[in-house]
Amino acid sequence: MKKLKELLKSPHIQIALATGVSIIVMAYFSKRVLAEPIGYLPMAIPPFIALIYENVLNKHKKKKVATAWYWVIAILVATALIITLHSF
Repeated sequence: MKKLKELLKSPHIQIALATGVSIIVMAYFSKRVLAEPIGYLPMAIPPFIALIYENVLNKHKKKKVATAWYWVIAILVATALIITLHSF
């Protein structure tokens, strides 16, 4: 259990979990809720944000911009915006 908590503190794991949840939520909404499916390009935005985070983390390790929770929120907000804007 202790090892699992340490693992979840890793920023890479946090970003990967947020991206995975985002993709699953968008796939569910695309398949079951929305009238027409979400395209490939909008579905790629949250993983693209995760990729940008990895690059920022490599360049600015100790800076505030490399905080994982900022990027997790950005991924989840992007997911909500994609679903919301696609429903109109």
